[in-house]
Amino acid sequence: MDSSNKKRKAQNSMMIYFIRAKFMAKYYQQNFSIPDSIIFYIAKNPKTPALYLKMVKTCKYVFIKNEIIVVNRLDDILGKWRVNENPHDFTKYSCKYWITDEITVSSGRLGFLPIIQKFYQCDVKDLFIYSQVISFNDLSLLISSAEKICLNNVIVKHANSSDVPLEDIIAIAVNAKEISVREPTISPKTMIKLTKLSHFFKIDKFVLNNLCEVFDIDAFYSYMKKNTHTKFFLKFDEQISDAFKNRLELIVDEILETKHFNFKSPVIDFYGIDIQKYGKLCRIHYSH
Repeated sequence: MDSSNKKRKAQNSMMIYFIRAKFMAKYYQQNFSIPDSIIFYIAKNPKTPALYLKMVKTCKYVFIKNEIIVVNRLDDILGKWRVNENPHDFTKYSCKYWITDEITVSSGRLGFLPIIQKFYQCDVKDLFIYSQVISFNDLSLLISSAEKICLNNVIVKHANSSDVPLEDIIAIAVNAKEISVREPTISPKTMIKLTKLSHFFKIDKFVLNNLCEVFDIDAFYSYMKKNTHTKFFLKFDEQISDAFKNRLELIVDEILETKHFNFKSPVIDFYGIDIQKYGKLCRIHYSH
């Protein structure tokens, strides 16, 4: 780290300390017209971040009793956390964090566990995670409110260290509208289990990359012919067998021969697909 970066980091830390010191300087004991127990409950149980911020501006007592920093965006750059696009060291502060809009993590060097323990609540709409190993419990805290989800080379682990299958992840993504997963953990029953999830039918866009041939393509095709809402994009691993490729090509040919579409046509991509067929498949997909 050069001298200018060190100076900037020191200035940021001093600014945070100064703002906090300035905020606390005029904190006085207050007498409320309603019982202290009710005020305490209100301070400890804010319903929304906007309400919490309004209460803090109205009365510093709320912050003293429940120190929460509202964060619109949490991300990383060069393996370091940022809060609202500013470098942030979570180890320096004892407060809790309320994440409201977006989490983007692109560095495999970062671990969620140390910071998730500091989360008061996570209400993000966009969740983008790359190159991480994360526990199912931690993911559950992050994903339930998310509408747009991207898990790229993410391994999700149960407490017993076994890998969490795709269907269990989708099961907790109850508000998802767009989902993209690269190298998902699947089984021959994954597709069937997905169709049994009540909110699976409501997903607008579902992208699976680097799929292996364990994926039940016939169960998918059967579902797809009745699907009128979700746009699917499936890209298969280069190592799939010739027999599986032949099955995929038959499905692609059937789609291309369809005259009238009463279903959402998917994009199916695999190594060796005819480029003209793939182009036509894409045109159909994006025109409906």
